[in-house]
Amino acid sequence: MATTINEQIKVGAVFEKEIIRPKWFVHNGRKHAVEEITYTWKTCEGDAQLIHFSVTEGGTLFEISYNQKTLTWLLEKVE
Repeated sequence: MATTINEQIKVGAVFEKEIIRPKWFVHNGRKHAVEEITYTWKTCEGDAQLIHFSVTEGGTLFEISYNQKTLTWLLEKVE
C-alpha cells in the first residue's frame, strides 16, 4: 500500500536534451540512490507541466515529480 508524502526534496539528475533522469534524492536527511526508473509520465497543474517518475531503491518504490515551471522536485509517494 502506498503512503502519500508530498514533501519537497533535493534531487541529483542528469538533463540530456529533453530527457531527465533522476540519479538520487534526499529525504529526511537520507540519500536514496535511484536504481531504476520504472515508469515516467506527464501531467499539468495549472500552467505548470509536471514530469512524474516511478523509481526504485532496493525493494522500495518511490513516486517523485519535477515541476518544470518552479524547477522543484517533490516526493509524492512511497510504496
